[in-house]
Amino acid sequence: MSWTEHLTEDLRLVILRILSEAPGHRANSSIIQTAANALGHHVTRAQVEQQIGYLGDLAAVTTDKVGAVLVVTLGQPGDDHLRRLGTPLPGVKLPSLG
Repeated sequence: MSWTEHLTEDLRLVILRILSEAPGHRANSSIIQTAANALGHHVTRAQVEQQIGYLGDLAAVTTDKVGAVLVVTLGQPGDDHLRRLGTPLPGVKLPSLG
């Protein structure tokens, strides 16, 4: 796996973790970008939204457009991935055990 692929899979996991800790398991893409950058990623909002789209295709998250704001909610497959239940989501880093 290339370094870029590793970073992308980790970013997808970070997005799921951010949502799992957010009130109501929801956050907008701006908040997610800020949190991801604070957690060691250096990404633009467009990069975050691209990965949100990928996670949406897996039903790991759902999205709502409120005006110009993209609001993201953690879906059951995303929560299951974080808890290591069922089949892991392809292209998303597995969370560490413990």
